[in-house]
Amino acid sequence: MVATTSVLGALVRSVAGGAVPVDTLVPVGSSPETYEPAPQDVVRLSHARLVVLNGAGLEVWLEKLLRAAASQQASILVLSDGIVVSPSSLPAAAGRSQSARAFLNPHLWLDPIYAQAYVRRIQTALVRQFPAQARVINQNTAAELARLQQLHRWIQAQIATVPPSKRAMLTFHDAWYYFDKRYGIRDLGAIESSPGKEPSAAEFAALVDRAKANHVRAIFAEPEFSRKLADQLAASAGTKTVIDLYDDSLGTEPGMDSYEGMMHHDVSAIVAGLKI
Repeated sequence: MVATTSVLGALVRSVAGGAVPVDTLVPVGSSPETYEPAPQDVVRLSHARLVVLNGAGLEVWLEKLLRAAASQQASILVLSDGIVVSPSSLPAAAGRSQSARAFLNPHLWLDPIYAQAYVRRIQTALVRQFPAQARVINQNTAAELARLQQLHRWIQAQIATVPPSKRAMLTFHDAWYYFDKRYGIRDLGAIESSPGKEPSAAEFAALVDRAKANHVRAIFAEPEFSRKLADQLAASAGTKTVIDLYDDSLGTEPGMDSYEGMMHHDVSAIVAGLKI
């Protein structure tokens, strides 16, 4: 099996266990939104029986890669397919309509409830591809769903320690939209509205005004992106920068090699940042 990102690969491994080997395309520390495929990726895909991707516009480079691999045996699992997000239930997006932002944002997995839906879809695909391993796959799935439910309850408890007036996030990368909605955090948008698109001077000034008006406690950045703009925004708004959120990629630090480890790290960083 081949998953596009390290985060999706971690979810697949949690279901497969040791029954089926799992490879990933985008290295840890790289963004799937700006990834440039390597020649060896074609080889990996050409031998895959199952290719697992997020979809929803995250891996725009993958279709061409799949054509080059030309594998006749690979099934494709698009994890975001079939997950319905009602625009009416979503918060107003800064500078964009609710429906437009929901449609464009692929980061469903950062909401552990959606991550559970991903795991169930992975389970179905693996049992279909590897029926002899069904018992192990189903046991692993039950254990992973229990871990994700426990994670959800832990996040609720952690966010509850932050005063409601301080629950506002402004990030470098527009990844935390569904997480914020799930846990009652005001999502104020992102410095880059789309990958690689830096804000104009007017847009940057509007971000500064938004940060000040909402008394933003910290600007949240990520290791795989330059922190320069986040630092500039924090300085202009009179706040601080939190630089170590992971979302498209797992981290290399101890305990960051699983989805749950990544989320525990991130939530701890978010809560600490919001309490500054």
